Amino acid sequence: MGAAITPPRLGARHSRRAAAAAVIGMATLLVPMLPAGAQQASERAPGWVDGRAPRYPHRHEMNERFRDRIAKVQQQILERNRNGEDLPCSSQILEEASWLVNYTDRRADAEERVDALEASLKQSGEAQQWVRRPDPQDGSYGGCYREWFLRLQATVDPMTQLLQAGGRPRYPLRILEPVDSPEKIVAYFERLVISQPEVDGVDRRKELNFAVTALGQLLFEPKLAGALPDDWPREQVAAALIRFMDERWQDPETGYWGAWYKVEDRIVKTEDLSITFHIASYRGGRINDLPKLVRTTYLNRTRPYPYGWQDRGSQNCHHAYDVVRLLRFGWPHMTELERANAQAQIMIILARALRFAVTPDGQFDATPYNRMAEAYYFGVSLLDEVGYFRSSQNFWSTVDFAPDNEVLREKILSQLDRSLENDPMIQAARAKLLARD
Repeated sequence: MGAAITPPRLGARHSRRAAAAAVIGMATLLVPMLPAGAQQASERAPGWVDGRAPRYPHRHEMNERFRDRIAKVQQQILERNRNGEDLPCSSQILEEASWLVNYTDRRADAEERVDALEASLKQSGEAQQWVRRPDPQDGSYGGCYREWFLRLQATVDPMTQLLQAGGRPRYPLRILEPVDSPEKIVAYFERLVISQPEVDGVDRRKELNFAVTALGQLLFEPKLAGALPDDWPREQVAAALIRFMDERWQDPETGYWGAWYKVEDRIVKTEDLSITFHIASYRGGRINDLPKLVRTTYLNRTRPYPYGWQDRGSQNCHHAYDVVRLLRFGWPHMTELERANAQAQIMIILARALRFAVTPDGQFDATPYNRMAEAYYFGVSLLDEVGYFRSSQNFWSTVDFAPDNEVLREKILSQLDRSLENDPMIQAARAKLLARD
């Protein structure tokens, strides 16, 4: 056996900076020894993948048919992004094609979208910038999407950017007409929450998550109130959605939200990390059953995304960001033991990110993402959420990360200055890096 690793003693004369270096160093050494994530069976849904999601009968066949073509284009988009070329239309088609392949059995539509995806690479980035302008018909920004929910989701970031710059929408958001009353929005979510993919070939989980993401921001976040006309019933629609979330959708056993699946005569509920994160975030943590939510978050640590923290046997910054935000909301409700666990897990998450997700010169690994902007946004968001750059954000420890944090901040900003400046995600990442206490 090799020698045991002994933690260094931290006496009173040691600075918090030395403590930070020692703890991060220890956590980094321990990273490779963490379990990669085991699949757990569930008595609630025998025969299902990870006990939570149905064994979707068409997904394997759809992936066999389209996966290699999509992966090839994805790599080309990332490479052109690295060279500073912004390809918003190609990125939108890529996301829609991936959704069709992974969540539906619509083979003809998938074929058309993959063909369009490949053809889009013949266009330069400059020729694709029209996508960043709003559609006069409905005010949306998702010009290369076909599906309503994808166009809606694509509208939120540029709308946020517009309003923060002091602008106003050029065209009314008519894209919201399908959900412009309390009755309409509740009916929409009632249709989305329950899926029967083995019956109708559609898993609605992705649309459900994107709908929560887009509508949660437009309805709940004060900074987006100006996106809607003065006579739009924002407060009433938001209140109806919150009642639906709290009274009819949140699982009282786990505190989580997620897609539900109808199997014969029963409903199987899932605990979805991403959906729960979006609801909790856009409501500012003002949700029910936070102690249960914290416990579920810990219990799901080794499960694969979208139910747990793991992504193909590892953790990426996107999912880790979700976890840390949920732990932040749950912190006031935690027991002493739960807080100790949170501190250990967050330190390990931070160590993994600093070791694997970002290089010393400030470049983020884009392997888990469709475009470079996502890698920078989620990487910066994670570091900001743990308080690496701002002590005011550090809710879980008194560790001082200076001076290494300032060096990395400047390195990342330097990369962003050479990156895709028109992308709202890049601009959001830059804003987080420039924020100071």
